[in-house]
Amino acid sequence: MDDAVIRCLGSKICSPFLPRNTSRDDAVCYVSAGTSEIYECRASDQHVVVTFTGGEPNGAQVDTQGRIHIADCGHAAVLRVDDSGQPGLLVKAYEDRTFRGPSSVAICENGSIYFTDSGPLGETTLEKPRGSVFCIAASSNGSQLLRPVILDALAHPCGLAASEDGKVMFVAELMQNRVLRIVQRPPNAHHVSVFYQFSGGMGPSCVVVDAHNILYVGHYDFAGSSASTYGKISVISSDGSFLHTLEVPAPEISGLCLSADQTFLYVTEVSTNCIYKVPVR
Repeated sequence: MDDAVIRCLGSKICSPFLPRNTSRDDAVCYVSAGTSEIYECRASDQHVVVTFTGGEPNGAQVDTQGRIHIADCGHAAVLRVDDSGQPGLLVKAYEDRTFRGPSSVAICENGSIYFTDSGPLGETTLEKPRGSVFCIAASSNGSQLLRPVILDALAHPCGLAASEDGKVMFVAELMQNRVLRIVQRPPNAHHVSVFYQFSGGMGPSCVVVDAHNILYVGHYDFAGSSASTYGKISVISSDGSFLHTLEVPAPEISGLCLSADQTFLYVTEVSTNCIYKVPVR
């Protein structure tokens, strides 16, 4: 994929991510929320369906074993894709209370799975900040345990990213127009603070962290609603200082991921149904 623009299949595309089990270094996967599919793009004109959820997938990531985990708002569940490409239920409720609708997922190198539970846009708002962040982690007996990290307190959390060492998690909270920082100390004790507060536009929809702990934050706004026709990606240093802005041709940014060599970003944009390849320097 040498072109800077990848025209995608499906609709309401979001959440680009790199496949692990591939021999190609130019492959990228993306979610089509409008058609319940996840695609792998192996060349600019070759898009292959990896799985079909039958719901509304909003986020996906692969673990160290190459298994895809999906935050599916339609099913109000987190799904895991098996070796045959079939999605199965991983978790659907916390203490017998069903989720509002998971919207993003991030997986640490130690196997811990974090996901946001925001529901569809408009359900967890400034007036009703009831969005959550959960963690699925291994317990002392080796089983997996679901824990709330932030419970019923956020206004549409919809993006997650882990630092390279997995010790810090960042959350994009769309309707508060900010990025939160979550640190564990000691293990399983989470401390949450505001890492960066933005102004203008709707808010951040996605975030990714590079090997130097530099954050790339994608901003979402409705096409035609803002003074600018461009979409922006804010670059924030590891200490929370604003560095500069990257741009794509349209404002409905729905997902980010770094290339394998971390020289450019894959950026999904809804209104154009395209993935843009944006150099980071």
